[in-house]
Amino acid sequence: MRKFTVLLATTLALGQAPLPKDHPPAPTSNRRTQASQLTAEIAGQSAARPSAPVPRVNLIDDHIFGKMARDRIPHAPLASDEEFFRRIHIDLTGRIPGNQELRAFLASNDPKKRDKLIDSLIGSKEWRAKWTYWFGDLAMAAANRIGNEGKNVFYRWVYDNFQVNRPWNEFVTDLLISKAVSNWYVGDSGYVARWVVIGVKCDDYVHEDTADELAIHSVRDFLGVDLNCVSCHDGARHLEKINLWLSQRKRDELYQMAAFFGKTRVLRRVEVATTQDEYAIDDKGPGYDAGARTVVRVTRRGKGQVEPRFLFTGQSADNSRPLRPQFARLLTEHPQFARATVNRFWAELMGVGIVDPITDFDLARQDPKNPPPAPWTIQPTHPELLDALAEDFRNNGYDVQRLQKLIVQSSAYQLSSKFPGEWKDSYASYFARKFVRRLTSEELYDSIVKATNLFTEVPVRGTDFRARYATETRSPEDWKANGLKDIVFFLESFGQNNREFSERKNGGTITQAVLMMNSPWIMSQVRATPGSYLSSLLQQKQPDETNVTELFERFLSRKPDRDELNSAKDLVATSGRKGYEDLQWLLMNKLEFLFNY
Repeated sequence: MRKFTVLLATTLALGQAPLPKDHPPAPTSNRRTQASQLTAEIAGQSAARPSAPVPRVNLIDDHIFGKMARDRIPHAPLASDEEFFRRIHIDLTGRIPGNQELRAFLASNDPKKRDKLIDSLIGSKEWRAKWTYWFGDLAMAAANRIGNEGKNVFYRWVYDNFQVNRPWNEFVTDLLISKAVSNWYVGDSGYVARWVVIGVKCDDYVHEDTADELAIHSVRDFLGVDLNCVSCHDGARHLEKINLWLSQRKRDELYQMAAFFGKTRVLRRVEVATTQDEYAIDDKGPGYDAGARTVVRVTRRGKGQVEPRFLFTGQSADNSRPLRPQFARLLTEHPQFARATVNRFWAELMGVGIVDPITDFDLARQDPKNPPPAPWTIQPTHPELLDALAEDFRNNGYDVQRLQKLIVQSSAYQLSSKFPGEWKDSYASYFARKFVRRLTSEELYDSIVKATNLFTEVPVRGTDFRARYATETRSPEDWKANGLKDIVFFLESFGQNNREFSERKNGGTITQAVLMMNSPWIMSQVRATPGSYLSSLLQQKQPDETNVTELFERFLSRKPDRDELNSAKDLVATSGRKGYEDLQWLLMNKLEFLFNY
């Protein structure tokens, strides 16, 4: 019994993680506090000692460690090479590293080896797959919304833009201004096509609702401001306790913003025998009518045509010129575009945003030189850092790869998740340790199949490509189309975004713990099947100690400690091949595997 206890350790705590199922988005302080408490529970602490000085690598460290030094806040030491190696692979590529690569990294004495590893990962094939899939989630690019062919061509367009490192402002501009006879043939048209609103029949196109959706989602996705509330009513007497800036906005201002899409038509293709999720996009529409019907919001009470006006600056449109290019220019040139972008990537890599939640910016609470009235406080934890990152992003051509390198090369990113001494939640806003997070559904799946070398090839409909990793699929629908029910249930249970009506959830549930312990798919992955990593390992006839060590490195990116090694050797010595399968199951169920430290 003891050998299982030593190896399993905190396995079953997954279902007790303090992020309950279906929990609604929490206020800023609660989200950061949740990350802080989860990290304290999962990562624990190292021996109490004074904070060791860490090198200040770039502008991020100047702000992060400068603020901690000023306020006398202790911080974690730098992560070990093992901790960093696993973390950077998961964050940048969405899957764990290989054990042979780990050994080479640990054996290197090159003082620049971390930077060189970062350079090799950013821009790699695995990096492109991870971030293309990530943007597909952001854009909610579902085949059931833009058609299977549209989903595939959109994926390819996004992938190609990440491959050539297209400037982010140009990337977003193309998404917003795209035209197409069919979105099945024009890659960048998928974003506009996704937000069309259809009424009671397949050909019942609700023009103003579509314009509203395009305005709301483009502002939410690329400016970090959620206009949904003011799309139904004025902010006054509704949002005073939620968002100071939005409490001063009116519904008419949303109409004016949406009017930039007033001439945009997203027309569904309707034929005699079949109706497809295929759309033509042009700018021959009638404009935006403030009194038009709505099928998704409170009845409009305006009258007549609305003149386009950019909500964030008050700038009017030139009606003699195409409207969408003007909107795209105003959006991408506004300072909030760079601020929201760097904050979004910061949150992806650091666990929470400088402003968090990342789509709840309150623009009346950003400037420490002009603080809001009490009881409101400044929203960013590090407003000067946010502005500095945004300025650097703009000055360097909206370069996403450079931005990611800047973040992950910093000592702030490379701090350990283990904290020396007593951790206080008040330290969380300083980023005084690396926050842990549970792997996303796709990261978990991809890490399991990489560790075991047992792949389920998933044919991507409409192509001759067969995906081996979840991030290589074009959307979650690829799994369902191939009848992979066990894997579909596994991914959905771990919070996969279906891109139609639900967004990603990353909380812990009992269902997840049960699936990790005995789901049919997990049980098939731990077997020493021909072609598996375990099968090839056992064929080498190495000592049990060597095999056990390699499995620990394979799954956890570290060697076993003495107790773990002895317990694992006892297990495999008494049970042979079955013991090794049990060991894989144990390693796969450890929190070290399920969480990114």
